[in-house]
Amino acid sequence: MIGSLKSVEMPLAAGAAVLLLLIAGVLSGVGHSADWLDARAPRQNTAAQQAPNVPSAELASLSNTWQTPLFSTDRSPDVSLRKSQHASSLAGLTLTGVILNGDLQVAFIRQKSGPALKVHRGERLPNGWTLESLTPLQARFTLDGRSESLTLPVLKLPPPSTEPPISLSNESTP
Repeated sequence: MIGSLKSVEMPLAAGAAVLLLLIAGVLSGVGHSADWLDARAPRQNTAAQQAPNVPSAELASLSNTWQTPLFSTDRSPDVSLRKSQHASSLAGLTLTGVILNGDLQVAFIRQKSGPALKVHRGERLPNGWTLESLTPLQARFTLDGRSESLTLPVLKLPPPSTEPPISLSNESTP
């Protein structure tokens, strides 16, 4: 009978014999024991492991973030849409950014004419006004007992699109 097998049937019979040997091995218990790794000691969570050292950035290297805003389409600072309501001494100044990081408190101010200014809390502007306090949206200045504030402009979103929404065709599927 073995001599009568064709050349194609011989490899198939050999494959079937190998599969029968594998099935017999699995049923006899080969590979049923699990080899587990040794248990590790639990990790200790310390504050040093949770908070990696963050590199410190110089203030000058951060100025690009407020001079070229990320979400502006032309990467230029937003134009203030409302007129300044401050006294004449702060009328030419616009608050463009605030950094509050622990003891570091800095206000970024743009002049109508002249360079942009960087003022730390307690420092004086060229016109004599002293930066008294900072909040995330406001800078308060004092001069000779008077107090005035500059506020970050609140920008409006563009109007919603007037384009109709995309619609699918009403064709039935076959």
